[in-house]
Amino acid sequence: MYGFLAAKYDDDARKKPLIEIGGMERGHAHVWNKIAQDAHGVSFRVSVFIKCRIVLLKLLSLILPRTIFIHYLEHGEKKAILDYAGLLDIYKGDKKTGEIITNVITQEIGHEWHMMEGIADRRSYILKVREAIPGMTAGIIEMLGLVIGLLAAHAQTLVIGLTGFIAMIGGMIAEMSVSYISSKEHHDANEGECRELDIKKEVHPAVLRRELENALMEKGISNDTVRLIADIVGDDPSVLSCLAKTMRTTGGVLRPKDSVKATGIFFVIGALPVLAPFFVGIMWNSNPFIPAIIAFALAVISISVAGLFTAVLSGKKISTNILHNLCIIMGTSALTCLVGLAARFFPGMGR
Repeated sequence: MYGFLAAKYDDDARKKPLIEIGGMERGHAHVWNKIAQDAHGVSFRVSVFIKCRIVLLKLLSLILPRTIFIHYLEHGEKKAILDYAGLLDIYKGDKKTGEIITNVITQEIGHEWHMMEGIADRRSYILKVREAIPGMTAGIIEMLGLVIGLLAAHAQTLVIGLTGFIAMIGGMIAEMSVSYISSKEHHDANEGECRELDIKKEVHPAVLRRELENALMEKGISNDTVRLIADIVGDDPSVLSCLAKTMRTTGGVLRPKDSVKATGIFFVIGALPVLAPFFVGIMWNSNPFIPAIIAFALAVISISVAGLFTAVLSGKKISTNILHNLCIIMGTSALTCLVGLAARFFPGMGR
């Protein structure tokens, strides 16, 4: 996978680290296989599932912007460090195996460092996308729920379209307000955390080691293993500061102004595909059910794309995240449909 990704770069400075990481990961596969053979008498094999997963990852790398895909791989490197730390606990009675795992962790820490350096100049771009996707998701869910409810209440195409447009404006303002309050709080907290680590790096570098140990212990890793990992990392203030930040902070947050802008724009981007069929339906004087079917199909596609990006940016399982989003819009549609039917069949609620 790393080799495939490196081939897409023309810049040798960006290509070389990826090729090196790919070679190391191939070596790690042989290491884990040897441990499995020596300790458990079994061998790993390249299964059809693994081959399919690699193909899907390659397709994902072609679909996603390169920076975002590398960010997704960075999550994998971070997770590997924590997973391998857990293996140190399991094999703490086997000194030889423990040394092998320690060497692998050392290389994974280097991988994490390289991955962060590779996208260091595009962090703001990643943060904007991360902030924009929830706004887009909210726009899709809110508009779809509204149009389904109005459709169930037997509203006309014009009424659904105009009501949806008004609701989109109101929803955009509400989402932008919430985004500003939330991002300001997270921005201030994150800035304080990073500033504190930077000061410690300059004034008292030794304290960074303790910060990293605390961050790892919060992840559920035992004290002995945490100290061993800290020994692996060493006393380099830059590496300690980098790892402490990636374990303790959220990886940076947008300025409130940028957060509000991204949320507002993508809320509209999420809402428009759901509303657009109704405005087309007004021009064609069509039955509202036809625009509703098109709107629902567009919402399913849009919410799936949003789920894909959310999973990639957070390092979660893609299929689970997409299914979660689909369940949300199905549940929202069902609930608002029931409300609309109630308004339609109970005269008191319809007035």
